[in-house]
Amino acid sequence: MSRSARRAAIAALLTLAACGQKQAPLVTAPPGASRSVVLRDVRVFDAPHATLAAGANDVVVKDGRIAAIAPRGVPAPGIPDIDGHGGVLLPGLVDVHAHTGSTPAPPWTVGVLPDVADNLGAFLYAGVTTVLDLGNLTPAVFGERTRVATHDDLGPRLYAAGPVFTAVGGHPAEVLRAWLPWYLRWYVVSRATREIATPDDGRRAVEALLPEHPDILKLAIDTGARDDTPRLDVATIAAVTAAGHAGGVRSIAHIGSSAEVIDAVRGGVDALAHAPWREELSDEAVAVIAGEHTPVVVTLAVWDASARRLAGPADLLPIERQVARPDVLTALFAPPPPPTEEMSAYARVAAAAHDARRRNVTKLRAAGVPVLAGSDGCNYAQFPGAGLHLELAKLVDAGLTPAEALRAATWDNARFLAGDAADYGEIAVGKRADLILVAGDPTTNIADLANISQVVVDGTLLERHARPN
Repeated sequence: MSRSARRAAIAALLTLAACGQKQAPLVTAPPGASRSVVLRDVRVFDAPHATLAAGANDVVVKDGRIAAIAPRGVPAPGIPDIDGHGGVLLPGLVDVHAHTGSTPAPPWTVGVLPDVADNLGAFLYAGVTTVLDLGNLTPAVFGERTRVATHDDLGPRLYAAGPVFTAVGGHPAEVLRAWLPWYLRWYVVSRATREIATPDDGRRAVEALLPEHPDILKLAIDTGARDDTPRLDVATIAAVTAAGHAGGVRSIAHIGSSAEVIDAVRGGVDALAHAPWREELSDEAVAVIAGEHTPVVVTLAVWDASARRLAGPADLLPIERQVARPDVLTALFAPPPPPTEEMSAYARVAAAAHDARRRNVTKLRAAGVPVLAGSDGCNYAQFPGAGLHLELAKLVDAGLTPAEALRAATWDNARFLAGDAADYGEIAVGKRADLILVAGDPTTNIADLANISQVVVDGTLLERHARPN
C-alpha cells in the first residue's frame, strides 16, 4: 500500500472511531475503595469438589486476599461488611477463550468498531475476573495486559497469546481478508496473525514474539468450511510448539476436524480450542487426546451464532442485554446483506455439526479428558462476559451438571492457566479475593449465575451499571 493510501486508511479509521458513541462504563471502582470487606451469610461454592460447602459462613477479605472463612458473626473490626442474604459466593469466573479486541457485531458491519475498555468492563460486569485472550492485535494486547495489571485500566486479570500462528493464507487470515474492508485489512492481518510456510519460519516467528512474553501461543489448524483453506503441517506445528516450550510458553490449537486434532496433538500442542467444530470426533482422535491428557476448550455457543441472530433479540439472555452496546444490538438484528459464499459455507457447516459438537462433549468426558470453559467472545453474537454464561448453559445442556460447569469455569480453568499454584479460582484462605455473589443456587440451576449482586476484584467491591436495552 502506498503512503498516501495508508494515510487515507488511517484517516478513515479515525473518522469511524470519532463517530462511535462513547459508552457509559458498565463497572466502576469507587475512588479510594477499600480492598477489605466481609461478605456475611453466604453459601460458599467449593470449586475443587463442585459442591456447596455446608451451612452459611462469613468470608473475610483483607488487603485483597481471603483472610478467613468462618461461621456467621465472626468479628472483623474496622472492615466494611456486606449482607449476602444467604446467596452463593463463587470464585470469579475464568474465561479461557476470548478476544478482547473484537466485537460481537456481524462481520459485515463496517461502522461498529471494537471498544476494548467496554469489553473489559463487560467481562467484569458478568463476574468474569480472569480472561485468556486467544488472538488479538500485537503488540497492543500486551500493552493492555500491562495496564490492567498496574491498575491503569479496569479489567479482568488478562492473559494473552497475541497473534495467531497459521499457514500462509490460513485461518483466520483468510477470513479477515475476505470480510474486512481494505482500510482495516492491511492493518489487522499483519498484527493479528503470523503466516508461516516452513518449520524454520515458525521457529523464527516464535523467537521474535517471545520478548513480548506471551502467556501462550495460539495456532490455527483448520482447513475451513470448504476444506480448501491452507493449514499447518505436523512438522511446522512441532517447530512452533517446541520453540515455545524452549521459551517456557505452552501452546493451544484451534482445530476443526478429527484429522486436525490428531496433527495438533502429535505436533505437541498443550491444549485444543474447539472440540472440533465441524464434525464428530473419531475414536482415533479421542484416543490421541486422552493419551496425552490434552485439555479441550469446547466452545459450543459461538457456533450457534447464526441461528441466534435469526431467532431475534428475544433469544438473548438477560445478562447479554445488560452488557450489549446499543449499536451492536442494532447491527446484530438488522437485515444482513446478501451473504458471500464464504459466509454461507461457514453457516452451513456450523449448523450441520450442531449435534455432533454436543456428542463430542460426551465423548471427551467419557475418556477422562479435561473439558474447559471458554466463550470465544467477542466473536459474532458472543457478548463479552455474558458469553461465558451462555457457554456454561450450553455445557449443561450437553451433559455437565451445573456444578461441574461452574468448576470448569473456576477451578479447572485457573489450574490450566496458572497450575496448582494458582491464587484464584477457588475460595480459600490466602487466595486472591476475586469473588461473585449471586442470588439463588447456580449449582442446581445454572441460570441463577446471572443473578449477580456483587463483584469483588482483588478485594475491591465494584459498582455495576446495566445498560437499558
